[in-house]
Amino acid sequence: MCLAIPGKVVELKDNGKIAIVDYGSEKRKADNSLVKAKVGEWVLVQFKMVVDKLSEADAKEALKVWKDASQAGD
Repeated sequence: MCLAIPGKVVELKDNGKIAIVDYGSEKRKADNSLVKAKVGEWVLVQFKMVVDKLSEADAKEALKVWKDASQAGD
């Protein structure tokens, strides 16, 4: 199973084909040719490819759920 964590596009390279996505603790490159997200948009990335855009509210809710689940075992 592969989980997609929301991140925010902070930079575009190669005429928008590559998105630099900020996950809070790190930034990574992702292929943006399928979705064509813009800087400032929230996205889901799987296998180094942007697969969907999210509203900011949905992204923040998903991050909250992810954080809560990761702390459930503490």
